[in-house]
Amino acid sequence: MEDNSQPKVEKAQTDDEARLAAIGQGQAMHRHFNVWSLIFMAVCTSVTWEATTSTMAQSLMAGGSSSLVWGFFASAIGALAIALSLAEFSSMVPTAGGQYHYVAALSPLKHRRLLSWIAAWATLWSWILSALVGIFANAQQLQAYVILFAPDYEYERWHTTLIVIGLTTVFLGINVLGGQWLHRLTFLGIILHIGGYVTIIVYLLCKVHPKNSASYVFSNLTNGSGWSSDGVAWSIGLMSSAVAFINWDSATHMAEEMKNASRDLPRVLWGCVALSGLFTFPWIIALAFCLTDIEGVLAGPVGTICPLVQLVYNTAEGDQKTTIGITFFFLFLGFFIGGPGCLAAASRVIWSFAREGGLPPVLARVNKRFDVPVNAVILAWFAVCALSLIYIGNQTAFYGINSGVTVIMIFSYVMPIALRLIYGFKHSVLPPGPFTLGRWGLPLNIFATCWCVYLIIFMCFPSFMPVTKENMNYASLIFGACLILTAGTWFAYGRAGYRGVLAEDGGSVDGLAQGSGNSVNTADSKGRDEIVVDHASGHEKSN
Repeated sequence: MEDNSQPKVEKAQTDDEARLAAIGQGQAMHRHFNVWSLIFMAVCTSVTWEATTSTMAQSLMAGGSSSLVWGFFASAIGALAIALSLAEFSSMVPTAGGQYHYVAALSPLKHRRLLSWIAAWATLWSWILSALVGIFANAQQLQAYVILFAPDYEYERWHTTLIVIGLTTVFLGINVLGGQWLHRLTFLGIILHIGGYVTIIVYLLCKVHPKNSASYVFSNLTNGSGWSSDGVAWSIGLMSSAVAFINWDSATHMAEEMKNASRDLPRVLWGCVALSGLFTFPWIIALAFCLTDIEGVLAGPVGTICPLVQLVYNTAEGDQKTTIGITFFFLFLGFFIGGPGCLAAASRVIWSFAREGGLPPVLARVNKRFDVPVNAVILAWFAVCALSLIYIGNQTAFYGINSGVTVIMIFSYVMPIALRLIYGFKHSVLPPGPFTLGRWGLPLNIFATCWCVYLIIFMCFPSFMPVTKENMNYASLIFGACLILTAGTWFAYGRAGYRGVLAEDGGSVDGLAQGSGNSVNTADSKGRDEIVVDHASGHEKSN
């Protein structure tokens, strides 16, 4: 019996629409983004130098300056391998589902719905938690200013939660009312990103005297974690660098709002990671030279909640105008595009998942007036606000979200890459996109998978020994909760109600064959697992 619940595209006009038709979906929103606006959004949601700075204490305490500097270098190489691997898939499946659509395209038919379900929940939760963490960082910076310059203010955790809810509500308004302007805000965001980079580092280099020695910066290994193994401590210190290299896949989830996505989206993914790594590595080195009193920074009034503000405050000897004037860039970046961008990416995953039966269909509606999936944005807003309440009851558990979100997001990255290693493209029902890795695909996929597994393991290690309730690493608990929720929802309704894409009753490649000129021969999905693709890209022919 024909399934009429999926949108049909009779004749695709562009390659992007053809690739949507191939998975049974139609064009739902206008394509406002181009390669520049989307790469700026990816840079502004990953905020590499800002994220590294906000979590630098982890590296310095666990592995010393060498963990901060060389750990960042290693993380940049690993992240680039991941980005290149996903870029190949994004060219083949340039859709808002991102990672979980890649999993669907690469997995065997009999496991396709289950594996894509797991990847979908990992992607969904990683983006909701990423939005929460990013907005929380903005709230803490606002509070840092108040703590430093309003002596009568008494800090309470519920104040932070209220600020998070207030900021998230503003970002909700920007997404709904200004959704068609989001691509233009990315240009303002990149100006703030670069402006903050140049202003802060020039100020520190000119103001801090004397600086740390080169031997300290590049070879210091200070194990203050309590672990007996320096190697374990150094690896744990990678958290600050690993956090800095996530969220660049925000571009993936805006793919259906990008022009020439199958061609340009891969450039955005690997280009964002490459530019962020090259751009931030000199910043990390300069910062390491200027961090002459890390104990003084961490022991300051706001050293643990916003170390960058505390560092500038100490360097400026408490001057209010200098402290705020030098550090406001990150706050404005988060306000204009970082926060709205994260909320937008989270909402697009919700919207995509809902149109395939993973969530209630009401979340799959696109408001014609605003050209935005308003209901999905509202759910993302509600989830962030609700989760922010955790901070009131348990500060340590909330901080565990920082490492937990990294683990979940990296897990969503590694799933399609691992499937590519296990099965190759023999189960792929889609022809490749314009961007392929060719003979570099296998070594890059192997390295990316090993790097992801390495990070997931050490991101779950206790940050300090002995372990107490105050210093416990909740990453494994948060990751486990995500898996339990995924399993529970699968058995509750997903197994029966989740349609997914490219399943037995999923889309057809006929539209793609007509729209892009690729030679595609379809097989009966009831009888065979593969659709044979006549293409010289390395996609295997199989029966």
